[in-house]
Amino acid sequence: MTSTRMAGRLVPVVVTVLLGTLIAVQSRVNGELAVHATTGLFPAWWTMTTGLLVLLAIVLLHPPTRTGFADVRTAVRERSLPLATLTGGIFGGLFLIIQSITVPLVGVAVFSVGVVAGQTSGSLLVDRLGISASGVRLVTWNRVVASIMAVVAVVIAISDRLQTSSGAVGFAVLAFLAGFVIAPQQAANGRVAVRARSPFAAAFVNFLGGVVMLTVFLSAALLLLGTRIPDPWGAPWWAYLGGLLGLSVIAGAAWAVPMLGVLVFSLVSVLGQLVGAFVLDLLVPTEGTSVGWHLLAGVAMTFLAVVVAGVRGRR
Repeated sequence: MTSTRMAGRLVPVVVTVLLGTLIAVQSRVNGELAVHATTGLFPAWWTMTTGLLVLLAIVLLHPPTRTGFADVRTAVRERSLPLATLTGGIFGGLFLIIQSITVPLVGVAVFSVGVVAGQTSGSLLVDRLGISASGVRLVTWNRVVASIMAVVAVVIAISDRLQTSSGAVGFAVLAFLAGFVIAPQQAANGRVAVRARSPFAAAFVNFLGGVVMLTVFLSAALLLLGTRIPDPWGAPWWAYLGGLLGLSVIAGAAWAVPMLGVLVFSLVSVLGQLVGAFVLDLLVPTEGTSVGWHLLAGVAMTFLAVVVAGVRGRR
């Protein structure tokens, strides 16, 4: 019985690490597409749109997912599922918009520090309020220490790149906000997944809201701000896989968050992102990339943060 319980905890942790590595891969994929599109809004919109099309096919062709989506609609109509739980895609779209504005100005390194700080802070608040499907989780000393360790770990991991970024306080605050909204997004998607008994139904709701939001913003940029996309289809074929990667991450998160809680999921996901960044920088480095002790130290400290967060304190 004990081994079964341990396996039940280990599986979502391993899956979350893999999801974190997919986030790192998606960042590289969307970055390549942004180079050809000359704007971050197009990769964000493309990611949400292609993911939604795949999910639409799943909803139509997979009866359990279709039933789960219908249950969500019924639950919302009967008010047994709060309408606010359908806003995951809006938070996701907001994250992608802030990312598209901030990264070109301050770089990925500074943006990552702000995101992790915001994500761990938001996760503590969401767990304490009991917004997610995992219920209320107290803000204990080990969870606070683990959050601080995660932020320090990311700072160490990218410290060799921070000197090349001319960050400003305003954009650092935006990056913090982008990370903060990830927590309620994961909480909302997790609750939908539990009600639908399907992570794909939750992902469909998330991507639908994201597509609506990003379509409005992209249209406004094209029609009102004079934004141009000179070469949207000239990127390598793999640069258009952001939607499939995003779909995997959102569906996997909707499945794992109810079991791990938002904070532990966030910490394990950050560990996966650093591992993924290390592998990418080692195998397919971009210009100016160097793999040194900074990234290895960051991975090690993030692992310790996950362990500290998992320590059960006394009530």
